[in-house]
Amino acid sequence: MPENEPESKHQVYQRLINKTEDYIEQHLSEAISLEDLAIHAHFSNFHFHRIFKKYATESLNQFITRFKLERAAIFISVNQTIPITEVALNYGYNDSSTFSKAFKRQFGFSPTQYRKQQELTRNQ
Repeated sequence: MPENEPESKHQVYQRLINKTEDYIEQHLSEAISLEDLAIHAHFSNFHFHRIFKKYATESLNQFITRFKLERAAIFISVNQTIPITEVALNYGYNDSSTFSKAFKRQFGFSPTQYRKQQELTRNQ
């Protein structure tokens, strides 16, 4: 896009979604709220939520959960010796039980099953 051409509203809001992803990535071990993201994006809670809802394909909570679980899945597959409880805590869950339920709901496998499946795949 040429420098003097203004961004479309869609481009601005797509940048907002990308900025939101960056913020979540930097705060994976924390509980992230609508207020945190709205402040980071320099919008009111209401306006941020309205924009996010319009331009994202899932709710904000679904987005945060999916994003964290996808990163946790990568971490689990690469770090075979780190206990699942530690992974859960590193990705903002209070305990491994809650993490395991969310993980299974997202991927259809428990974190332990996923880890074993990844190891079998690597060893073939």
